[in-house]
Order: sequence, then C-alpha cells, then structure tokens
Amino acid sequence: MRLVLTGGGTGGHIYPALEVGREFDDVRYLGSLRGQEGKLCAARGIPFEGFASEPLWSLRTPAGWRALARLLQATRSAKTALRRDRPDAVFSTGGYSAAPVVAAARSLGVPYVVHEGNSMPGRVTRMFAPAASAVCCTFRTTTAGLKGAVRTGHPVRRELREAARRREETPLGIVLGGSQGAKYLNEGVPKAAREVGGLRWLHATGPGQFEASKEFAFEGYEMVPYLEADRIAEAYAHTTLAVARSGSTLAEFAAFRIPSVLVPLPTSADDHQRQNAYEFELMGAATVCEQGRGDLAAAIRTWVENPEKRETAKNALADWDVPDATARLASIIREAARKNA
Repeated sequence: MRLVLTGGGTGGHIYPALEVGREFDDVRYLGSLRGQEGKLCAARGIPFEGFASEPLWSLRTPAGWRALARLLQATRSAKTALRRDRPDAVFSTGGYSAAPVVAAARSLGVPYVVHEGNSMPGRVTRMFAPAASAVCCTFRTTTAGLKGAVRTGHPVRRELREAARRREETPLGIVLGGSQGAKYLNEGVPKAAREVGGLRWLHATGPGQFEASKEFAFEGYEMVPYLEADRIAEAYAHTTLAVARSGSTLAEFAAFRIPSVLVPLPTSADDHQRQNAYEFELMGAATVCEQGRGDLAAAIRTWVENPEKRETAKNALADWDVPDATARLASIIREAARKNA
C-alpha cells in the first residue's frame, strides 16, 4: 500500500513517523520546509515534499496572520500532492507541519491515523483526532484526556531495540538536553556530577552550545555536541542513569530500562514535558527535578547509591514499555486503509 507520512518540525515527531514508514514498501513524506524532516528523509532515501508552513501564533499579531496564510497555502499544496499521489492512508505524528497535510487528507476523504507521542495531546492532535480512523498514543495518561485513544506505545528505532537486547550496565551516566541542547543541564549536571561521583559521564550539549559548555568537562566527564545513532545506542546499552529533558526520549529510556532524573522544559507546549515526567516519577522510574528549583546532585545521588531503587525502576519501565509498538501502529494503518478501500 502507499503511505504518506507527516509530522514534524522536531525530531520527536519525525523519527517515530520514519520508523513506522519502514514497515511499508511505498512511502513518501509531506511536511514543512522549515523543519528537519527534509534533511532526515534525504538521508534515508525517502521522497519528501515540503510546504511553507510554520507554527500558528496568535492572530493578534502580524506573525500570526502570516502563519495562517501560509497554513492555508500549504493545505492547498498538500491537497494537490495527495490527489497526485493517491495514498491509501496518511500517518501523522503531529506538530505544526502535519496540520496542512492532515487537513488535506480529511477534506479529500483519505483515511488518516494520528499518533500522539506526549502525555498531553498537542494542538494538531486535538484538531484532527475526531475525524481520524484511529488515534494512538505513547503515554498511559493520554487515554484519559483524548477520546477514543488506544495506547500502542512508541515506535522506537529498531537499531535501538536491537541494542537494548545487548544491554550490559556499567557505571555510566548520560545527559541529553534535546536536539538543541539545554543550557541549564549543560551547566548544572557537570557540577552535580563532581559532587556525587560514582559514574563516568557522556553529555550531549547540543551543537550550538558545545563551545560554551565544554569548559565544564573534567576527567571522566565527556562532553560532545551531538550523539549519532550508533553511539547513542551503544551508550544506552551501558547506561546506569540518564539526566534529561522529558520528551520522546522517555520511550527510549523505557526500552533500555534506564532510570532517570528528569528536568522538564518549562516552556514546552501545554506543559507536556512536565506531564510526561510525572508519569514516569509516579511509577517509580524517574525523579522530577524542576528547573531552577530542584537539587540535581541530591537527585542523582539517590539513584547512584540505591541499587534496589534502580531495580524497581527497571521493572516499572519493563511494564510500561511496548516493544512491538511499531508493528501495532502499522497494523492499525493497514486496517484503516482496508476499511476505506
């Protein structure tokens, strides 16, 4: 069958869509020229068509009206693309770049499946869920606030799944601040690590923050701009504890059974990172350390010095994880296409 993928702006939307796309033979991606999806599709040989869409800001500002105009233009262009390509279904992971594509699919009667990767449904998910063939999600709490949502789990990259089967824990801590990095983590975690001891560290600062952050490195604490897929898979396989924001990487921590200290991004849309983090804390898999208020050293020490706590977290993460999430989503998409045939 022919599948159109959409979703993005950020890797948290794009990587899950691409992973599901690997289950199909005829795939193309429609998204935004502004986001990362074009570059990531090119690296994988997936046909990509981008539109000049952007986040929809308040219509009380000139920027908001410009964004609305671009959204409408992008929707018209997406309709043209869908009429030309005649897909059997559209799979959306949300984000601003998905809006015109899913709007076009809805108006043309093309079945679409929505996957929400955060505990709090994003604006695009909320807009288009009512007419979707299926609504799927990663977090348990999402099903309470999103009518008809089915928890399929998160489509973690298969290379990571394979590495998780080779897991052999060593005294390693990993720090991830998202694709752009996090200044708060770049400055705070090295200081906390010096106080605690007991682990060697691998810290991804974000490419744009590496030069300003590398001065905080010390022996046993390695800082790098970015972790490529093969290195992060290898690191996860040996990690004792992660310190991170609380976006889609939580599903990766679950796949590897890695407990975490989570510092939610205070400005995340609808405060979804905080909600993600607290789901993990409530099940005993993480400690939430609010930015600017929490004690990072104390939070890290609790995990490093308590192997029983880490073991409890691993069991909770194993219960939360859905190893066949990608296959479940592919099956739901095929069923949506079959019903529309």
